[in-house]
Amino acid sequence: MENYYISVNKLEEAGYLASLIGLSKSFKQKLDKMPQVAEKLANKDGGHNKFLEAIIVWLEVKAPRYWWQEADTYRISTKQSESTIHSLVKDIIKIPKEVVAGKDGTIEIIENYINNNFESGSICFDQFSDLYYACLSNDVLKVKKSLPEGYLQTRTWCMSYKTLRNIILQRQNHPLPHWNSFISQVLSLVDYPKLLPKM
Repeated sequence: MENYYISVNKLEEAGYLASLIGLSKSFKQKLDKMPQVAEKLANKDGGHNKFLEAIIVWLEVKAPRYWWQEADTYRISTKQSESTIHSLVKDIIKIPKEVVAGKDGTIEIIENYINNNFESGSICFDQFSDLYYACLSNDVLKVKKSLPEGYLQTRTWCMSYKTLRNIILQRQNHPLPHWNSFISQVLSLVDYPKLLPKM
């Protein structure tokens, strides 16, 4: 079984036709010839593939915080994330105190919460208990300090094909297995994978 987690869904994609219209202006050719031209130019950097900047994709990515730290390297994009305070606190305090205190035998509630919100092996029961009581007391600083790097945070990530191309070129075969999984998931989701590097 894999001991890491990353999930990618495509929310929306736009700009392909507009990018081809721009490309047709550069080449003074008819629009119907531009898909072939685009495929030839996609792998040519140095300004030849700038049309990729006009193709935009919105992704919903659920990944551990330590992976997001690396993903934040790519600044020519925008991200909107679920709050590690508001969303987390609202979710955690729904768990009854009796369960966390061990007075109720339904430990499965905590196990399910951990399995759905933390990467495998990133938090133990005692750490979760500390996090729970910090959330319950609305101690923002302690919540932040108690949150493990394996917390799975969901973000909406908007980027151009040009940025996506850079990610693929720079992160394929990266030591963190999340990157290869991210790339293969993205390539299976986008409308025009021929415009992106192959793995």
